Amino acid sequence: APLSEPQAYDAETARADARSQADAIKRVTAAATQRACRAAGTHQIELTEDALANTNGIATYAPSTLAYLRALVTSDTGTGWAEDLGWSARSLDPSDVAARAIEKAVLDRDRIQLAPGDYEAVFEELAVAEVLRFMSLTGLTGETLRDGRSFMKDRIGEPVTGPRFSLWDDALDPRTLAIPFDVEGTPKQRVALVEGGVAKGVVYDRQSARWFDTRSTGHAADPRRYTVGGHAGNLTMAGGEAKREQLIRATGRGVLITRFHYTNTPDPKRATMTGTTRDGTFLIEDGRITRALANVRYTMSALDLFSGIELLGPQRLARDWWSSNGMGSIVCLCPPIKVARATLTGSSPL
Repeated sequence: APLSEPQAYDAETARADARSQADAIKRVTAAATQRACRAAGTHQIELTEDALANTNGIATYAPSTLAYLRALVTSDTGTGWAEDLGWSARSLDPSDVAARAIEKAVLDRDRIQLAPGDYEAVFEELAVAEVLRFMSLTGLTGETLRDGRSFMKDRIGEPVTGPRFSLWDDALDPRTLAIPFDVEGTPKQRVALVEGGVAKGVVYDRQSARWFDTRSTGHAADPRRYTVGGHAGNLTMAGGEAKREQLIRATGRGVLITRFHYTNTPDPKRATMTGTTRDGTFLIEDGRITRALANVRYTMSALDLFSGIELLGPQRLARDWWSSNGMGSIVCLCPPIKVARATLTGSSPL
């Protein structure tokens, strides 16, 4: 029988045509032109229908919709990036996307290079989502736990980060754009991964559940994209109430990071990640953005990063770059954060 809850589906979005998308794009490009900037980007409307039936009596179906708008705004001196995501096209705010990207493009001028070292930092939602994505792929599944690659190995029930970090995989929350069952037909469960800094568990598909003599949590993934072992693709990180301006004001001397690119994990067992910033990296001094920075390289353990959380902002839905280009599927409901320490290991001349 069809599973009706939860559903991230909007009938009006499913019927959306190119004209409505063009109108949204026009609002972004017109706003950029008014500030002597140029805008490029993507406006996607997706309708997906997932159905599964087999001889064991499973017969289930769920439609879902997705609306996604991203803008890369370019000035004569720099770039700015912003995006919006939801299961309803009505929820997108092209004017807000344009304003956020334009603000960064205009501020991105006269870049200076920052010496390597440890700095206070404000990670915006897209930067946080990129860190969470790699934590998911390299450490939050039954397969990585069995293989000894997971930072959870021999640490479940123990603190792995500071107490301000909590993370779940929650396909029962329609804000995470989830369907209610996995590719094996198993109903999805809300899984506690880290709560109050303490490692709680990982997600399982049927095969990885057998390895640990447990039950699937409903996290089997498309084998064309992922190996067996489970996939945490609907991540929800606990947020707070601090506004972006408060995160910046709480920073003495540090860096604001919009997003990362070319991220990798040289040491997944320690959740060590490295990546370069892009489209909006700024120096913060005495609680104010003072200079644009050349792109910097970040290298440190995500566990250390999240151990240093001092402030959390409200959650925003983020879809990593790879997902938006059809190369994966991880959606994060996550906040911006202010951390005590981020390790920057290099600076680009660009």
